[in-house]
Amino acid sequence: MQSTVKKYFSEGIFGTGWRTAILSIVLAAAIYFTNEIYDLLNHGPAVWILRTPIDNALPVVKPFVVPYVSLDYVVYFTLIIFLLFRTKVFQSAALTMITAFFVSYFFYFFFQTEVIRPVLTGTDLFTRMIQNVYAGDNPFNDFPSLHTSVSTLLAIHWFRFDRRAGIVALIWAAFVVASTVLIKQHYVADVVSGLLLAFGASWLYIRLLVPRKA
Repeated sequence: MQSTVKKYFSEGIFGTGWRTAILSIVLAAAIYFTNEIYDLLNHGPAVWILRTPIDNALPVVKPFVVPYVSLDYVVYFTLIIFLLFRTKVFQSAALTMITAFFVSYFFYFFFQTEVIRPVLTGTDLFTRMIQNVYAGDNPFNDFPSLHTSVSTLLAIHWFRFDRRAGIVALIWAAFVVASTVLIKQHYVADVVSGLLLAFGASWLYIRLLVPRKA
């Protein structure tokens, strides 16, 4: 039994040596502190408003607020699982996430964008949830969409962790990406740039850090 447990954790933080453990803990702390920068940049004035006719045609689909608000919980769960069982995948995901943050922050600082959000009325659960999203997040920091890039990079790394879990993560990420435009938190341009950022950075760090399974 003990050998089975040891094998199960052999590629995680408890089985890959103290140097890897320290690096992983440093990266976890770096994610936290990098994330804190977001609020410092979440203000105007906006340089760009990237609304297109496609954005105007998209309706508000209120139930999509559920996948939108799920992101933080899935991030925590995913990083813990990667840390415990595949530190190389964790390190790749962490570096990809930090890169996505800083590339996005560059645009938020120098080329700030704004989304013109609708005024929603009603007392149903989904309306209240969207109103809470709006109240907790100013309509700036939009291009690239961090919800898009983070959910996508997590799905990509789940594929390297376990293919079946990766399929589930991909479906979840697709809902998150759709939610960004269907609750009017982002425009299509924000989503496209977020996807490019996630795929580009993930390709780089997975190539450098994550060995292919035989």
